[in-house]
Amino acid sequence: MESLEQRLDKEVEDYLGRVEGTAEITALLGDGISRGDYIRLLKTCYVIEHISRKAVLLSADKTEQDNPYLSQRFKLCAKGEEGHAEIALRDLKDMGVDGVDMPDIPHAEDYDSMLQENARNFPLGILGHSYLFENASGIMFPKHNGHDYPSEFIRVHAKEDPGHSIAIKRTVRRVEPGLSADDIENIARFARESGEYLLRIFQGMQG
Repeated sequence: MESLEQRLDKEVEDYLGRVEGTAEITALLGDGISRGDYIRLLKTCYVIEHISRKAVLLSADKTEQDNPYLSQRFKLCAKGEEGHAEIALRDLKDMGVDGVDMPDIPHAEDYDSMLQENARNFPLGILGHSYLFENASGIMFPKHNGHDYPSEFIRVHAKEDPGHSIAIKRTVRRVEPGLSADDIENIARFARESGEYLLRIFQGMQG
């Protein structure tokens, strides 16, 4: 049977194939993305940072009694992500965009509700969610060759997320012996569903 890490690595590979296959990300990593598409990307990054940190902290609370190791890892993950949403906002402000209005973003509030509900009822799913995005970001953003737009958000993630990827892989290996086959299946499924939701938000985002 495949390990949880192997299952999640396949989800990351599949997800990156889809993300990097979009015209916008191909342009970001290649000859240059348009201003409007880059604003859409930054707004999407703000959404995921803003709602993920809440879900990770809730997961830390929900696992504190039964799995103190995982709870502590969730807390460290949230601390590492602290301020990243604000970095996306600063890049947007430097491009003349004043804030991100979550209620106006299609699917954002539904995605937020989905993450918080799963953090309450199946916090292990948030481990899969975090694994997907830390690893995808740690692979994708270091490929960025730079452009003239404000890009502190990308620089920070290109620098930090490869290390975050190593840390979350270590966490997955540590917690897996206590997981059932159903847990592993559900963690991988939730990672996939979370990635699908974020792609839906990006595709519906206005520049």
